[in-house]
Amino acid sequence: MQTENYTKHKIIGLVLTVILIAAVTLAFVNETARTESATAATEKISLQRGRQLYVDNCVTCHGSRGEGGVGTALNNSVLLKKASNDVLFATIVSGRPSTVMPAWGQAYGGAFTDEQVRDIVTFIRAWEPKAPVVEVGVFVPDAARGASIYEASCFTCHGENGKGGDDGKGGTLVAVNNSAKLVKNDDAWYQQTISNGRPAKGMPSWGSVLSANQTSDLIALIGAWRNGETVVSKTTAAQLINSALFSLQEKDNEDALFYLKRAKKIAFGPALDRFEPIIKNIEADKPAALTDLTSLSADWPIGDAVNGETIYVDACKSCHGGEGQGGVGRKLKPNVFVQDTTNADLFQFMLVGRNGTAMRGWDGSLTESQLADVIAFLRTWQQP
Repeated sequence: MQTENYTKHKIIGLVLTVILIAAVTLAFVNETARTESATAATEKISLQRGRQLYVDNCVTCHGSRGEGGVGTALNNSVLLKKASNDVLFATIVSGRPSTVMPAWGQAYGGAFTDEQVRDIVTFIRAWEPKAPVVEVGVFVPDAARGASIYEASCFTCHGENGKGGDDGKGGTLVAVNNSAKLVKNDDAWYQQTISNGRPAKGMPSWGSVLSANQTSDLIALIGAWRNGETVVSKTTAAQLINSALFSLQEKDNEDALFYLKRAKKIAFGPALDRFEPIIKNIEADKPAALTDLTSLSADWPIGDAVNGETIYVDACKSCHGGEGQGGVGRKLKPNVFVQDTTNADLFQFMLVGRNGTAMRGWDGSLTESQLADVIAFLRTWQQP
């Protein structure tokens, strides 16, 4: 019986299989290259949009090259290595409580869509390959800073200066400023309590709200209270006004009134007359309250130019020149940065200075009202 020879068919099938595999592989390679090319093009567009958004909105605080100033240095290899894109995104969207970093996401009352925030993150991330290591000074916990954080976050439950009292609603605020009680637990216990809360006692967790440094400042405050010390808060009227504005934007009129009334107690200058009408409009739930408070927040602090000239001569002349002509520091007469920046942002800039330059921060050396006077004087140099 004659058997058929299938060798020829097998060879043909094998060749066709090899050709098919090669074709699929080639198509896969081409598709991968096409996908990578499309992704690169999309990222390039995102990078360009992010660069423009950064220049328009972020340079004032973070510097044109991400070197930092009023805000954190973002062009920093340490930060970029530790912070994922999700962390950067969340920080931009929701801001940083008790800092000058506002919320930029529309969900939190800001101006940016999620896509715009992603574009900015893409731009910031592009610094990573060549980002320098930014040396950061050793953090030293400060009880006075802790008192400022306490006033912003803890006052409503524990009362002024931690002394408890009546909450005004028939309840009692829990006192924490008691030396005899504070000595029963160490700093580590309070750190855990602040971070994790005490749900059974109605104490919420602050670990996801406060930074580690902010918690350390609160622990320093508790340590001072444990020793029977009186601590004066570093909270400025500007910070309280900003807290009031945020609360009002969130339609929390009660908190807005709380912060604005506290701000009024330490406010000064020509803008002092603007507080009471805003307070009345908030109490009456009138839309004008938000408009007027937004304007006050941008204009604050308003000082006296005559006093400001004297302070300028004492504190600023050596670097910026007697006529603002510049020298070690920038020329101020005129100065585009001063012209384009609100009083509120100038105040924060002068308060903390600019790292890596001769521009020192004046926090602790000049008061809020003195800095307001200097700003008022600088404004006279910007007029045509």
